[in-house]
Amino acid sequence: MRHARASGTAILAVALLATACGAPSAQPAPTTTLTVWLMKESAPDNVISELNQQFHTLHPDVQVRLTTLEWPGRDEKWQAGMAAATPPDVLEMGNSDVLAYASTGKLADLTRQDFENSDSWLTGLRDAGSYEGRLYGVPYYGGDRVVIYRKDLWQQAGLGQPPATLAQLEADAAKLTATNKAADFSALYFPGRYQYAALPFVLDAGGTVATQQNGKWTGTLSSPKSQAGLRTWADFVAKVSRAPADKDETTDVDALGSGRAAMIIDQGTTAGAVAKKYPTLGDQLGVFAMPGATGPMPVFLGGSNLVVPKASRQADLAAQWIRLLTGTQYEGLLGQSGLVPNSTGLSALVSGVTAVELAAAAKSWFTPLSTRWSAVDNANVIQDMLQSIADGQAGVAEASAAADTKITQLLNTPG
Repeated sequence: MRHARASGTAILAVALLATACGAPSAQPAPTTTLTVWLMKESAPDNVISELNQQFHTLHPDVQVRLTTLEWPGRDEKWQAGMAAATPPDVLEMGNSDVLAYASTGKLADLTRQDFENSDSWLTGLRDAGSYEGRLYGVPYYGGDRVVIYRKDLWQQAGLGQPPATLAQLEADAAKLTATNKAADFSALYFPGRYQYAALPFVLDAGGTVATQQNGKWTGTLSSPKSQAGLRTWADFVAKVSRAPADKDETTDVDALGSGRAAMIIDQGTTAGAVAKKYPTLGDQLGVFAMPGATGPMPVFLGGSNLVVPKASRQADLAAQWIRLLTGTQYEGLLGQSGLVPNSTGLSALVSGVTAVELAAAAKSWFTPLSTRWSAVDNANVIQDMLQSIADGQAGVAEASAAADTKITQLLNTPG
C-alpha cells in the first residue's frame, strides 16, 4: 500500500512538472530581429502594422523592430547606425540620398532580387535608386508637382476643362488675366528661382541639365535643345506671372489663397495646405498635370527609396520585407493615404489629387546621377541662372553658358 501511494505521488509530481515545463513552450519566442528604420510620416501606422503582421505570419520566428526617424539630422543617424555592432537591416532614404551611399559601397546590391511591378516603376524613383546600372534603392513612394487652380476664378474667366498643351494653358492664362485687373495678379504664379518647375521646360524640349562621358561630367544647359526649353520657359513666365524674379515657390500658398493668383505649381499636398489656411477654398481647388508642348510635361519626382545596408546581418529577410511593402497590396494602401505609389500600373488604386500626381509621374525625371550634384544645389547655380534670365540681367545663351561652366567645374571637383 505504501508502494502504491508512493507511486501515485510520483506520478502526480511528474504530471505537474510536465505541465509546468510545457506551458512556456506552447508559443516559442521569436529568435531573429529585423531592424527597420523609416522616416516620419512616410506611411500610416496601420499600413506598417498590417504589413508586419503579415510578415510575422510568413516568418513566425522573426520580430520586426521599427524605429521612426526625423528628416533633419538623418545622415548622421544613418552613418552611426551602419557603423554600429547591430546595424539596421532596412532604411528608408530620400531618393536624393541613395546615390551617395551606393557609390561608397555602403548599400547591398538588390539587382537580382525580384520586386513586384519593377517593370513599371516610376522612372524618377528607379533612376534615383540606381548606380552604375545596379539597383540599390527600391522605389517606395513619390511626390511631384501639379497645377493647383482656383475653380471660382476659372469659372469667372469662362474656362472649362483643364488644358492639354502649354499653348492651351497660355491661352487660358490670358483669359484669366483679362478678368483680373490687379497689377500684381498672376494667372499662374511662377517665381523666377523656382528651379523644379522651370527645368521641366528643358526636358520637354529634349534638353538635359548635365551629361557624363568617359567619367567626366559636362553641363548641357547651353545646348540648343536646352536653350530652346529655357526660352520657352522665359516667354511663358513673362506672359502668365507677376511673381518676383528673385523669389522661389515658398509664398505660392498665400498667392493662391489670397486671390493674387489663379494657379500655382506645387506638390499635390499643397492643395491641402491651401484649404487648411483658407477654409472657404476647400471645394474651390482643382488640380491637373502641367502640360508641355504636346502632352504632359516631364515632372521632377521626389520621394523615398528603401535600401539594405551592406552591413546588415539579415539581408535576405530585409529584401523580403521590402518586397512586401513595395508590392501592389501595400502600395495601394499608401496611395489611398495620399502618397504617390511607385508604379504607373497602380492607377486604378488611387483617386483625386493622388491620381493626377501618379499620371503626371509617368513622365518623370531626376537630377543628374552625380555624387557631386549636391554641390551644384548648394551653390544655387540653377536658381541664379533662372533669376538672371527672368529679371533681364542676362540672355538665355549667356546665362546658360555661365551655369554650364559652374556645373562642369563642381561635378568634376573631388569632394
